[in-house]
Amino acid sequence: MVGGERGVFDTVRWLARRTWTSAPENPRLALAFRTEERAGFMLAALVRTAIVLAAALWIAMTSNYRGGAYAFVLGEALILAGIGALQFDLARRRINPPWLKYFWATLDCAVLTLLLMARNPFVDGGPPPSTLLRESLILLYLVFLVQATFTFSPRLVVWCGLCIVAGWTVVLFWVMSKPGVFFDLGLPDQSGIRAYTARYANPFYFPLSKWLIEVFAVALLTFGLAIAVARSRRLVAQATHSERARSNLARHFSPNMVETLSLSDQPFDRVRRQNAAVLFADIRDFTRFAENADPDDVIELLRAFHGLLQHQVFEAQGTLDKVMGDGLMATFGVPVSSSADAARALRCARGMLKAMEEWNAERSAIGLDPIRIGIGIHYGAVVAGNVGSEQRLAFEVIGDTVNTASRLQGLSKELGVRLTISADAIAAATRELGEGAGILAGDLQSHGDMMLRGRETAISVYSLA
Repeated sequence: MVGGERGVFDTVRWLARRTWTSAPENPRLALAFRTEERAGFMLAALVRTAIVLAAALWIAMTSNYRGGAYAFVLGEALILAGIGALQFDLARRRINPPWLKYFWATLDCAVLTLLLMARNPFVDGGPPPSTLLRESLILLYLVFLVQATFTFSPRLVVWCGLCIVAGWTVVLFWVMSKPGVFFDLGLPDQSGIRAYTARYANPFYFPLSKWLIEVFAVALLTFGLAIAVARSRRLVAQATHSERARSNLARHFSPNMVETLSLSDQPFDRVRRQNAAVLFADIRDFTRFAENADPDDVIELLRAFHGLLQHQVFEAQGTLDKVMGDGLMATFGVPVSSSADAARALRCARGMLKAMEEWNAERSAIGLDPIRIGIGIHYGAVVAGNVGSEQRLAFEVIGDTVNTASRLQGLSKELGVRLTISADAIAAATRELGEGAGILAGDLQSHGDMMLRGRETAISVYSLA
């Protein structure tokens, strides 16, 4: 039994810690929650004021009280409405420090408790105080609990629930102190049902079990609402984080790749060494163009250029690894390898060249100079993984294959061609496509073995004019 009690206690403590401890939130999300707390508080205060005013109007139309007795009852309702209106006005004017919402919850419960215990001085006799507990007037406090829930703050919900229990406990002791009032636990005993019925028929009697059940119900409702609000905040935070991660992935990967990676908890957590095709492309003589062009024209050109080439990368199921001013780097086979990575890189290069031809035709039609590009492709082993510090972490693809692809792109300018590709990439594409590789590589011209800057060994190079 002790073990069972400990298990229940540990579960409750875990749930309470999950409720009271805020989920880690980025500053923008925290600000959004604070804004929603304010908006929810304003809405709840407005609704609460409208309800109380409607109740006051109902009292005015149906009450049998006259004179001072009538004004006293109406005044009680207007006090609660006035506090709600004040809460709304201060929140509307953004006078809402973090502690103020707890003050309002405390004040609401305290005022309602005093109003419940207040006796109408203009009414002689009246029902005995025990009727407060017998008529379940604790339900009136639930308006404040709903208002706290509207603020989307689990701490305020818990605090309001505690204030309700405290207020109803004050009412209990106040009733118990009144002369003539008697009570017991209200449980079946030896006296029988007739004796209990006789006790209950006495308006000065109330069973403590009823008060205990009401307090337990309020505590359970408070805890449930707080857990629901806390879980909602966590779900919003997780959804926001997931959407931000998807947006970041969409900058680098094709839509179907984004879908695949988003389903993985840690797609980039493991450093890996694998084969991949690497493609570099940039604009020829861009520096000279940028020196003489209007800055707005330069940016517009780069946006159109990158948009055009990025589309081709994603069409070929590649990864946009880097955007570097007037150039870009794309990989095929990272982070997820396939059986046609080299072929997809070559197909992407073909698509880029065709897209540039079409774009240049459009530019020529409006009197603009054509844009020439150079592309380099290599296939081989790369190292992929997260690089950087905790403050700035990035997924990088590095290695000799990357450097060689970059050198091949630079070589395309020296050779005066649009595309240079290594024999290793062509061999890989041939293995992947078999006889179909001729469609992609059949018109490439061989330059034999060539030395590239930064390499100690020569590499066999092919090109497309």
